[in-house]
Parts: sequence; C-alpha cells; structure tokens
Amino acid sequence: MRLLIAFLALLALPVTASARVVNAEDILPPGQSGFVSVTGVPDGTGSPHLTDQSDMFVNFVRKPHTFGQPGVEESPKPGVKIVRDSFGVPAITADSLANMWWGAGYAVAQDRLFQMELFRRATTGRLAEILGEGYLDDDLIARRDYYTREERGRMLAALPPGLRERVIPYKDGVNAWIDHVRSNPDDMPGEFPALGVELTDWTEDDSIAVGIYLARTVPSSSGVELQNLRTLRAIGPQAFDALLPLRTPDANPSVPPRYGRFPSNPGPLNPKKRARQERAAFARTLEVSKDWELPAEGTVAAARASVAEGLVGHVGGSYMFAVRKKRPERGAFLFNGPQLGYSIPELFVELEVHAPGYDVRGVTAAGVPLVAIGHNGDVAWGYTSGLSDEDDLYAEELIAPEQYKFDGQTREMECRDETFTYRSPPTDLLSFPDVVPGAGSRTERICRTLHGPVEVRAGNRAYARRYAIWMRELETLEGLTALTEAKNIRDVDRALLKVTWNENIIAADSQGNIGYWHPGLHPLRPKGFDERLPFPGTGEAEWRGLLPRRRTPHVINPRRGYLFNWNNIPSAGWTNGDSEASERASGPFHRSAWLARNVRDVAARPTWEGARGAVFKSGTIAQQRPLFEDRLRAAGQGSAGRAALIFDALLKWDGSYHQVDANGTVDPGVDIWEIFKDEAELVAVERLAGPGAADRAKHLLGGTGSSHQFDISNGEAYALRTLDDAGLRQAAEGTFAKLAKKYATEDVSKWRAPRQMYSVSAQGAAAWNDIPFFDRGTWEQVVELAP
Repeated sequence: MRLLIAFLALLALPVTASARVVNAEDILPPGQSGFVSVTGVPDGTGSPHLTDQSDMFVNFVRKPHTFGQPGVEESPKPGVKIVRDSFGVPAITADSLANMWWGAGYAVAQDRLFQMELFRRATTGRLAEILGEGYLDDDLIARRDYYTREERGRMLAALPPGLRERVIPYKDGVNAWIDHVRSNPDDMPGEFPALGVELTDWTEDDSIAVGIYLARTVPSSSGVELQNLRTLRAIGPQAFDALLPLRTPDANPSVPPRYGRFPSNPGPLNPKKRARQERAAFARTLEVSKDWELPAEGTVAAARASVAEGLVGHVGGSYMFAVRKKRPERGAFLFNGPQLGYSIPELFVELEVHAPGYDVRGVTAAGVPLVAIGHNGDVAWGYTSGLSDEDDLYAEELIAPEQYKFDGQTREMECRDETFTYRSPPTDLLSFPDVVPGAGSRTERICRTLHGPVEVRAGNRAYARRYAIWMRELETLEGLTALTEAKNIRDVDRALLKVTWNENIIAADSQGNIGYWHPGLHPLRPKGFDERLPFPGTGEAEWRGLLPRRRTPHVINPRRGYLFNWNNIPSAGWTNGDSEASERASGPFHRSAWLARNVRDVAARPTWEGARGAVFKSGTIAQQRPLFEDRLRAAGQGSAGRAALIFDALLKWDGSYHQVDANGTVDPGVDIWEIFKDEAELVAVERLAGPGAADRAKHLLGGTGSSHQFDISNGEAYALRTLDDAGLRQAAEGTFAKLAKKYATEDVSKWRAPRQMYSVSAQGAAAWNDIPFFDRGTWEQVVELAP
C-alpha cells in the first residue's frame, strides 16, 4: 500500500516548466560530488562525479544547464522525486515547497555531507576540534566577529514565516540521509572515521550559521584600516594618498556615467569643494590618530585572507556580463563566472528544484536552502563580490581593560569567555593546510563595544569593528528568494531592494532586458574623517545613517546594450574606501577594462558563440597587456639596446598565457610582462617615496591573488598610470637584466617558461591534480534567453 501511495504521489508531481531559456550551459570543476567512501580513503576513490567535469573545463566545454536533463531517478519519500543526470546533478521535483526543500537537503547531503560538517564548524568556531591548533585563529574570528547561538535564533525568528519554514524541511532532508548513512556504512564519507568525527544531526542553526557567514564574508570581508595607518606612517601622507587615493582617475565603472553618479558618501557636487572637504578630513584624521599605538604586525585582527579554497568565507574575484540582442530580435545573453579558487570539492554545489509555481536551476553552498545563482524560466542572474567598504574600525579610548570613553561618558564593554578546544587529525590521509600535532584548549576573552566586536588592542586603544550589516545578514534571504521567483527585470529590481549584502548582480530576462545592481547596506560616514583609516571612537565620528537603497548604484537597459563587472567600482562617484581589495583602485588598468572590451565586441554582434568566445579571451589573456599596447609602442620607439629588445618582445606577444609550443612552454612575453610590471612598480614607487619605499609600502602595493595571477596589482597599476617613457625604459632595462640571469642567456627567444599551473586545494580525502591556470570561474554559466 505504501508503494502505491508513493507511486500515485509521483504521478501528481508538477511537470518541468516550459522555459524561455533558449540555450544554457555550465561547468563545475572538478565535479558535483565530494563523496569518498570509507573503503576508498587510502586511494582517494569515491563517487564517479568527483572529477568528471575537469577535462571539459580545461577545454572550455560545458554541460547542459537547461531544465529536465534525463538521468537516474529515485523517490526518497512520497511527493519527492530526484533525477540525477549523467554528471550527478540532482533535479528535485516535489508536490510542495516544503517537500522540495526536503529533497534539496537530502540530495545535497548525499553529495557533500563532510563538506557540510566543515562548513558548520567553520561558521561556529569549531574547526580546531577536528583539524588542530592551526585553526584556532579561524575559530576565534568566527565566534568573536559573528553571533552566539541565541542571537542567531533571534535572527531566524525575525524572518517572514515562509522563509523560516524552508529551513526545517531542508534540515529534515539532510537528517534523512544521515539516518540512511548510519544504517549503511558503505555510504559513510570516509573523512568521518578517518578524523574520528561523530556523525551528528544537522540543525536549523547550522544552516543559519552558514548563511550568515556567507552573507558577510563572500561579498567582502573586514577592512584593513590598521594596515593603512601603519603604511601611512612608514611612507608619509603624500605617498599614501598617491598610492591609495579616495578616487582613482579614469576608473572603469559598471554603471555608465551618463546613467547617473551614485556617490557612496553623498556630499558637495562641486569637485573643488569636495576635494577641499576630503583634504581637511584627511588632515584631521592624521592629527587625532598621531598618538594611537598600533598592535604588533601579524596580530589576529580581521578575517584571514588565506581562508582555503572550498571553505566557506573564502573571498575571490568573479566576473559577469549581459548583452541585449539587436532589434528586431528580442532576448539577451548572460554569463557569470564566480571565482572562489579551485578545490575538491568546490564551495558551490549544483541543483535544480521544482514545485508548483517554482522552477530554478543553479548553484548554492551546501547547507543553505537557496539556489543562489542560476536561472528560472524567465530570468537568469549572476553575482560578483561587491568589495565595497561596508564597515569601519573605531579606535576606542580605554579607561580600564573593559571600559572605554564615548561622548564623555565611561561605558562598559559586553564581554564573555569562550573556550576553544583543539585536536590534530589522527590521520595524514587528508589534505588540510595549517595542521600541527597536539591537543588542548585555550580560553579567550571576547568583548564588544557599542560599535562592535573588539578585534585587537594596543596600549590604551581597543579597535572595534562596526558593520553596516550587523544582525541583518539573514534579511538577504528574503530578497534572494524574490530574485529566484522574478518574472522580469523589474521584479529583480524590486527584489534587490530587500537584500542587505553587497554582491554585484547582473540579470537578464526573456524579453531582452538587462540590469546591474550594487545593493546592500552602506554607511553614510562622518564628513570630517578619512574613510581609509580608523575613526576615533569617542563619539565625534559616528555614521549619519545608511545610504538609501534607491541611491545604491544600478542601471537597467543602458543604451550601449551591455553590462559587465569584474569587481570594479560600481559607478562614478563611488570611493575606494579602505581598499582591502587594493587592485580595485587600479583605475583604467583594472582587469574589468579588458572584459569590457570583449563584451563590447559581443554587443556589436550578439551571438551565442560570441558570448562563449568572450569568456575564452577574458580567461586566457594577461588583461593589461592589450590595454597598455599604445604606451608600450610609444616607449619602445625611443628605446635602444636591451630595453628595445624587451619592448619588441612584448609587442610581438598577444597577451596569451594559454598558448604553448610543442614543449609545453609559453611565449617569452609571459615572463617578460610579469617582470616588467614588477620593475615598473619599483621605479615608480622609489620616485614617489625614495629608496626602499617599495618594502615600506608593500601593503598598499598589494598583489594579484591566486585567481588572477596574470592580473595587475595596485602598485603595478600606479606605475603604468604615472611613469613616463623614460621610466618605462628603465623598467625594461631592469627586466632584461633579471630574465637574462634567470635563463642564463641574453637570447630573448629562449625565455620560455612552462605553462602556469593552478594548485588545487583539497578539503578532505578526495584528490584532484593541478590544472592549467585560467582567470575563470569556480563555476560558469552561459545563458541565452528569448521570448
């Protein structure tokens, strides 16, 4: 009888929506699964879908991303059907939204159960319990800068009932698979016994903790004001202001200036008056901060940039674009490639979900009942990290260890003790960074001021972080749910007024409309202090509120017919803030300028193949080489000797680090360009601040990050913006000397290096070989929509 009821329930399930998604393809390297069996731990065997998308990715081949892919079917409970396609991607079809989320929890747990264990520990500060003392700093940050279990419970209770109710069936679906695993040891992920970790039930709080952490850290993480202040003291105000200006000249915004200027901190419209105000604020901040003691370098202050790929909280880069079709044809193309580093398993997990009135396919993070990026039957959308400065560091004047002064009054900090235990893994079979032997515990005193969590102390100062999104992370779930249900671009526009996080979003609908948004909560900062540095916590530098949602950068259907973003500034008038992602200050040489050039070509002749080709060019070319061609040519025309050889080699090279010869080596231009940028930076910074300045300014000069190895740093961009021809020739001379020494020859044609590889991280027992480096997404989707 039970089998008959289950069969009848399946017959009643809704059929897949008839989508207006004409073409759609995606790729998720290395694969959908993260499952390695107990018996498979020694040789890394497990699911056939661990690495089955790897070769496709390397060859720029993608798999179908449309609804209703055929596959193997199961029905884990009445009213729920799961069909896994040939790549293991689950499509859940259910007779209700509750059963749909139950099925999503069940399917994701099948694929990523151990990753979910890592996620819930990472977001509640319990990683060191299974991975050892090297993870205590991560655990401290998770408990200090986020919330207690009781606070998370209050945030969940504040959600609309419909959103709260999806967390429960999702949790129940996860636990249904956990119950199965307990009874079927062959389906137990091998990492649990290898680490000696008990398999425990998933809770609502686990999903909430993961969701909060993602909403805070993936768009942007904590600021670098203390590092800025330290560097300012080392190189002086003039050099600091040159290397990290509030506004970079000739920046490349995602919102075309003709469609509006969206200032991040509205003030005088007159440029001269605004500049005077900002100079005065800089001078005032220098004066009030001159006696502030700074903590020792290396102190655990903010979230570490070294959060491993594949772990929740890793911040990378991402790119996306949308192009409208030419009239009289209607429709649009959308591409999104979130860049969070390559790992096995990946941060993202793919799924498709259907219930009456609800049809979505895309990716999410394991443990969260939401399809974050993807498409429904009418709209496709993508994200990139916003990287705007949404928080500030306040220097509290201490009266006692847990007392501080505010508005002339003594205030008590809110403090608690937190005990952290740690134990190194009992096996060397698993691949994790920072593992050290030993076991024990450590108790930390965690405090908050009225501004927020105290990150670090030095002398009579406690430095506390104020977040615009504090206690409001879960509100984003309401907006993103409305986004997944959008029928057109106006629905998207309304949905994004509800989100509190700062992801850039581009969307396209089946009528050919496209839009860009830089939403979230952004502080209106005090006019009298500089946003690149800490504010005094005495009450004189308080926020003036939050930027109204409608005044955050956005545009719909720009006349040029395309939109793009690669973590560049959202609009004219938007300041750099403290620039944790310092390459965002690189102005005309930001990597987004190369993407914009490729997308402009697609917009001139919008085709499916053109959209795919733009991804290839963007992901295999050193972005600034074509952008700097005219300057290279000008400097090369007046050069001679060794410098002339360098310019000649660079001009003959097309910028590709992907093309190789029969020996697997790349063009000499690859190595030459990388060293040339370094040498140019050295020349420019020493001209600015004297010998040794590059070492003193290292923090501001920045780097390119693992996802953008052939991109440009802030310091290199400063050099390309400011050096004259003589300076570029000096850099060329230095480049020749270094590479002649490296290759032991002055024959430039022999300066060929092996194709650069990307080192893949592992978050468990699975193994994946290093892959050729691409500046590409962790997951990629290309979607074509039409009426």
